[in-house]
Amino acid sequence: MIERAKRTAGVARVFTQQPDRLAAAWRRVRCTGNSQVHPPQSLLDGLVEPFIREVGLSLAGNQTSPWSRTRAVLRLSLERGARGLYDEFAVLRRCLVDAVEVLGGGDAERAVINRCLDEAVDASVALLQRMRDASSEEPRVPFGGLVVEWFDRPSDSRVQQPGTETERIALH
Repeated sequence: MIERAKRTAGVARVFTQQPDRLAAAWRRVRCTGNSQVHPPQSLLDGLVEPFIREVGLSLAGNQTSPWSRTRAVLRLSLERGARGLYDEFAVLRRCLVDAVEVLGGGDAERAVINRCLDEAVDASVALLQRMRDASSEEPRVPFGGLVVEWFDRPSDSRVQQPGTETERIALH
């Protein structure tokens, strides 16, 4: 029993004190698992470290929602929709569950991670639905950070139209 408590504390400590290492693994998996040469900017990139830290606090016994405690920016894209969120959260779940296994955690730690991620996915998709339709229900669990709409299209000012390149005149 003491050995199990030590392993749980070790898993929680890595999640709370080194979330950047777990986030780096998530970014690598996300980029290598994508068939595109340049994968699109991640919707979760700004919140992965704070969320992992809060999940670690939940592993250490904090009973409040890690999603509500996360202070970060959540990007929502109408273009990518719920599928984009599901895909990114699925990769994050796989990385966190793999980390628990490597660190010697067990079913109890995996259950906490799955509960935390289910909560985050449900709330994110509800926020996306609410962005599309203001009469949609509020998420059951509020997000603790800032929610912004992410546009995947480049702005017109940065895209040069053919034949509009500025020419430099050389004076001799």
